[in-house]
Amino acid sequence: FTEKKQKQEQILYLSYHDQLTGLYNRRFFEEELERLDTEENLPLSIAMVDVNGLKLTNDAFGHMTGDKLLIRVAKILSTECRKTDVVARIGGDEFVIILPKTTDTETGKIVSRIYKAIAREKMDNIIISISIGYDTKIRSDERIENVMNKAEEQMYMKKLTESKSMRNKTIQAI
Repeated sequence: FTEKKQKQEQILYLSYHDQLTGLYNRRFFEEELERLDTEENLPLSIAMVDVNGLKLTNDAFGHMTGDKLLIRVAKILSTECRKTDVVARIGGDEFVIILPKTTDTETGKIVSRIYKAIAREKMDNIIISISIGYDTKIRSDERIENVMNKAEEQMYMKKLTESKSMRNKTIQAI
């Protein structure tokens, strides 16, 4: 009976967590976003995070190194975010953070803290670089999908400016 209960708990855990990083997965993120998208959680901020150069890292150093990079980024995101924030890996190199009851200014401070922690982090010859975009829902009549789209657009704008520099640094490291 105990073994069966442990297996059920493990299955439940895996259904809501990313196997590689231990963070929440896309399924959990989507359910949690729906649950948190209420007036009492306003302002509600969303931060989209993308790991720059993961494909290049995988190609140059192997997938195990790419996995280590993702794990390192996941740990930094978890450490720099608050207990009330929801950090999830929603794709290969994409993460998202839900920040309930968090203004745009407060979100900016958390994002700045994440960037500083990433800059301090060293991993052999690998350059750790991420791009973050965020937006904040302040009115209950705003659609959360629009907030996510704006956060994603901002993330891609950052990625455009940072990825060329990051790519050059990675090639120099190789």
